Amino acid sequence: MTFTAPPLARLYPLLAGMWAVLVLVLTLTPAKQMPEVPEWQLLSFDTAAHAFVFLVLAILTYLAVRYQYRFANLREYAWPSVFLGSVVFGAIIEVLQMTMALGRHGEWSDLISDSLGSATGLLTVWALQRFRK
Repeated sequence: MTFTAPPLARLYPLLAGMWAVLVLVLTLTPAKQMPEVPEWQLLSFDTAAHAFVFLVLAILTYLAVRYQYRFANLREYAWPSVFLGSVVFGAIIEVLQMTMALGRHGEWSDLISDSLGSATGLLTVWALQRFRK
């Protein structure tokens, strides 16, 4: 079976990498340099922010993995690979927040938000692919 990628597929790894760097910068910025965040009644801003950035990360990473040529097995198992990679990336960030002297602290709730955002991103891609056919 011949595999053909979309014309802009070469940009997907770059976009995913740039987004991952942005996530690292945002999550590892010292607490004193962070702006004040609004207090929401229903859902904390921090929870929504974690879920959103990981939703975008999962979508971009899925596109990068799915449309790459080099590793066929990775392409075949893009869904679980991206989800697991996103969760591990979120866990590493939480560990770094706990161990680095940034005035920040790692939280299980952040890792759960990261995981939910990643799952939602992958479900979004799945739904778009399914209903586009």
